[in-house]
Amino acid sequence: MATVKKIYEWLFYLIENTVTKEEGDKIAKVKSKKTKSIEDIAEQIVQQRTEYRKDTIVNVMKLVNSTKLEFLLQGEKVNDGISILEPAITGIFTDDTNFVEGVHNCIINSHVTNEIHAMLAQVKGTYNGLSMENGGASIDGITDSATGAVNGEVTPGKAITITGNKIRVVPEEDETPESCITYTNTETQQVITQEDPLIINDPSKIVLQLPGLTKGLYLLTVKTLYSNSAVSLKAPRYITSKIKLEVK
Repeated sequence: MATVKKIYEWLFYLIENTVTKEEGDKIAKVKSKKTKSIEDIAEQIVQQRTEYRKDTIVNVMKLVNSTKLEFLLQGEKVNDGISILEPAITGIFTDDTNFVEGVHNCIINSHVTNEIHAMLAQVKGTYNGLSMENGGASIDGITDSATGAVNGEVTPGKAITITGNKIRVVPEEDETPESCITYTNTETQQVITQEDPLIINDPSKIVLQLPGLTKGLYLLTVKTLYSNSAVSLKAPRYITSKIKLEVK
């Protein structure tokens, strides 16, 4: 009697495709939980094979990893049954055969084994019905450096720290990073543009000095082409903070 293999499902949601020029394109992103550690693997083994101690398994796995690293340091290829790790050197050599730092780099190429390819025959994707808004970009927190307030209360002319995901400002041509950050008064709808240069402009943190905002509530909006370190968006993304800035 033939053995029926269990089919596993990978749940995925959709995010915008930043590579093609077609509007509305989306790509799948697998919805995973936390990354599994050596300790998680050891715990799983203990649950299946109770004669093994978790700390023993963890120590053995760490020894295995250190041994693989030692082989790689020696320039040896490593096949652990799941992946193949192969030392390589990048860069162009001409008449000069010397290894030049910054021109040539030592790297490790990796690819999966046939075990993984066989495993994938048991997997199918299942759409979970969700599309990630704004490609996962968001403003999650705003801190006033003068008072430490995190509830949206800010001090005009002082620095604030904006934290979030994919918020680094990448302007369009003929724009400046400062022109991409605006403050909209919720009552008058007056739009005020950032004046001073950004102090920090990172994917997860922006630090800037506020302009002289008058009393009221403001919506902070970041306009950016940033998607990741290698790819820019086809059209600007507007990220508006759900936390209103309040000047008392």
